[in-house]
Amino acid sequence: MARNIIVGLGNTGYNIVEACILKGLSDTIFYTLDSQTERVNLDTINQMTYIPIIADEKSGSGRNRERGKALYEYHESNGVFDKMYEDCENAKAPVIVISSSAGGTGSGSIVPFCKTLISKGIQVIPIIVTPNDNDPMADQMNTEDLMIELSETGVVTYSIFKNMKNDANYAVVNNDIVEQIFIIFGKRYKKTVLDSIDDSDLDAILNVPGRFMTISAKANDIPSLKKELTRKLIGGFQPMFTPEDADKCTFFTAYSLESPYAKEDYVTVFEDIRDRIKNLYVEYKNIVDTPESGESIATAIIAGLPSTHVKQFNTEYMEANGIGYGMKKNARPSFISRRKAETVATSSNGEKKFNWK
Repeated sequence: MARNIIVGLGNTGYNIVEACILKGLSDTIFYTLDSQTERVNLDTINQMTYIPIIADEKSGSGRNRERGKALYEYHESNGVFDKMYEDCENAKAPVIVISSSAGGTGSGSIVPFCKTLISKGIQVIPIIVTPNDNDPMADQMNTEDLMIELSETGVVTYSIFKNMKNDANYAVVNNDIVEQIFIIFGKRYKKTVLDSIDDSDLDAILNVPGRFMTISAKANDIPSLKKELTRKLIGGFQPMFTPEDADKCTFFTAYSLESPYAKEDYVTVFEDIRDRIKNLYVEYKNIVDTPESGESIATAIIAGLPSTHVKQFNTEYMEANGIGYGMKKNARPSFISRRKAETVATSSNGEKKFNWK
C-alpha cells in the first residue's frame, strides 16, 4: 500500500520531521539527511530513516550551499539514497521535502534531490523556510540562488514560510508547517454527507502551478474562529497575497469547517478570505456538522499564488584587502643596500658563521 513520504534536509528539515513524529502523523515514511549528527534524538530516531551526509572530519556545511550540494551528490553517486528514491517512486504522491533556504546542507541538497525525483517523473513539493529581511547577507543570497535553481530544476508547486524578525523560537513556525502537512495529506478532513474533499480533489489542488498556502484555526465560537483564521492569513508565517496578485492570478481553494452548525456557518467563517479572491477556478469544501457543541475547526488551502518577495542584493561580496595592500617599501641608504649577508664555513669541522659585508 502506498504511503506518504516526507524528506527533511538539514537542521530545519530534521526538526520539522521530528515535530511531525511527535504530533503523531501516521501512514508516513520519514527520511532525514544532515551533515551534523549530534542532534539525533534517541526518542524519535527509530521512527525515521536518518542518513548522515559527511565527507570528511568536518561536520556541517558552514552555510555554504556548494558544500551542501557536493555532500549530497557525493553520497548520491555512491548509492546511499537508492532506497529513499525507491520509496519515493512507490509513494502516495506528492513527496514533501522540507528545508531552510538560508543554510548550506538543506539549501544545497534540495536542488539535486528535486532534480532526481523530477527526472523519475515523481511529483515533489518543497516546503521552504526563508530568513527574514534582517538576517545576514549570506542567508539572503542563499535564498535567492535557491529559488532560481529550483525554478530551473522544474519545481512547479511549492510553499514558503518566513521566519519572523528576532523570533528565536522556531517551534512556532515548525508547528505551523506540521499543520500544513496534516492538511495537504488530508488528515484534517472527515467523511461527511455534505461536500467533501477526497484524494482526487487534493491532487488537483497540489498540482496547481505556483505557490500555495494553508491556514488553520480552532475556537469555541464562530466569530472567534473567523477572526483567528483571518489573522493567520494576514499576519502568519506564510506571505499573504496582495490585491494585485488577486487580480492577476486564478485560484484553486479548499476549505474545511467542523462545527455544530457548519453548513450554516461556512460562508461566515470564510467570507474574509473569499472576498480577497477575485478569480476563482474551483472551490472544494469539506463541511462537517458535529452533533456535540464545543471547539470548531477550520482549514483552508489557497493554490495558484505567485512567487513571494525575496530580498535581493545588487552588490558583490567585497573581499578584504591583503596585509600589504596600499603599502610600498621605503628607500634605504645606498651604502646599506650594497651590503649583504653570507654564511661561511670557519673551521674544518663544518662550523658556520654569519658574515655581514
